[in-house]
Amino acid sequence: MGASDAYRNIPQVERVLDRDDVRAWVPELGREIVLAIVREELARCRAGLRDDPDLNVDGIYRAVADRCEAKRREKLQRVINGTGVILHTNLGRAPIPRELLERMADELSGYCNLEYYIPEKKRGKRGGYAEELVAHLAGAQDALIVNNNASSVYLILRQFGTGREVIVSRGELVQIGGGFRIPDIMRESGARLVEVGTTNITTLDDYRGAITPDTAMLFSAHRSNFKMKGFTDAPSIKELSSLKNERVLLVRDLGSGNLVFDDRLPSNFEPTVAYEMSQGADLVCFSGDKLMGACQAGIIVGRKDLVGALKKNPLMRMLRVDKLTYFLLQETLIRHMNGEHHMIPAWDFIFQDSHALDKKITRFMKLLASPSKKDCVRKTALQSAFGGGSLPTMVLRSEGVRIEVPGMAPVDIADALAAHTPPIVGYIDENTFTLDFRTLFPDDLPALAAAVDGILPHEGA
Repeated sequence: MGASDAYRNIPQVERVLDRDDVRAWVPELGREIVLAIVREELARCRAGLRDDPDLNVDGIYRAVADRCEAKRREKLQRVINGTGVILHTNLGRAPIPRELLERMADELSGYCNLEYYIPEKKRGKRGGYAEELVAHLAGAQDALIVNNNASSVYLILRQFGTGREVIVSRGELVQIGGGFRIPDIMRESGARLVEVGTTNITTLDDYRGAITPDTAMLFSAHRSNFKMKGFTDAPSIKELSSLKNERVLLVRDLGSGNLVFDDRLPSNFEPTVAYEMSQGADLVCFSGDKLMGACQAGIIVGRKDLVGALKKNPLMRMLRVDKLTYFLLQETLIRHMNGEHHMIPAWDFIFQDSHALDKKITRFMKLLASPSKKDCVRKTALQSAFGGGSLPTMVLRSEGVRIEVPGMAPVDIADALAAHTPPIVGYIDENTFTLDFRTLFPDDLPALAAAVDGILPHEGA
């Protein structure tokens, strides 16, 4: 076949787009995205014909469908978390309970009183009830909610530290995920960083000696994503509070935002926000989607006059959150207030015992149809992590399964399960694909079993 004849066989854009197997992707991806994929594949086909006039142009349809399937996996969607990392930053951190989302649909699917004060039938302020709840739980005079904890830190520094000195221990000049560094955010806020102490030792006298008439605050960052062991020392929040005065604030970035005091937790667990407030901090800030167990947010609690000043800062128009965030926080905080933290998925996972894990594994094994399941899937003891920058050295005893399929490398198993709908994410340990059942919901098990069954051998008994 001549090159000109081959080019004439290339279908037009609309012809490809009108095929049932291509058109079916339009509601899923959006017409313009599918159209762009079609055009790119047609261009690739034309380029291929220049090198090989006998190229089968009918392959364009399969190529478009494959590209659409790959594009679908880029969408925000449910993922089955078999990593055992409870607050997995890449997988959305704290999972949101289905019943809370259903309740949100009932309450917010139309209009809502986001800025309307119903008791007096007049304009109100955003987040009033959610902020009242968190202030109560923290033992604080007032609270403010912004879009994430980096915003909390920046807003505090911008409001109270611009053009003045902020004292930080060298051992707390932390960097968290995404390249967020305390020195960088301080520089952007206009505050002047004053480093004290050494990497491993900072004393109260180090802070005391650094205070000048130009000092705005003592800033303490909780080491939530790393631990230092050995010859280390640092003053407590209570000790630091002895250095503050009417012009020098004590601000604590707690990071994970634990609101739970429970006898089942170890003594070295994350301190609660209420405890940090009780030790004399003027302001404490933390995240909403870590140990609090809700959605992404930055929460600031503390003195009413200070929080009030933050609320009036013009940056709040940029940093404020929307009605969905306020609602999710509000309902999660009510559960904390009523002692129902076990109903928050992250905390349910934390408190799961071996009986609950065994029950999920047993059900999963029963759902597998392959006669080779006992040879390819074996139960194993594991260790789960808290994740999300919380408790980096603390692990939870857990249980799960290791999967070995003849002819498949561990990475091949990982790829096959990640390509499933919904995608399944585990990890490779001891050169074996592994699933930790701590972070699996009961509703995940049928889909998980179907996906695993699809890669297991089925011939013979």
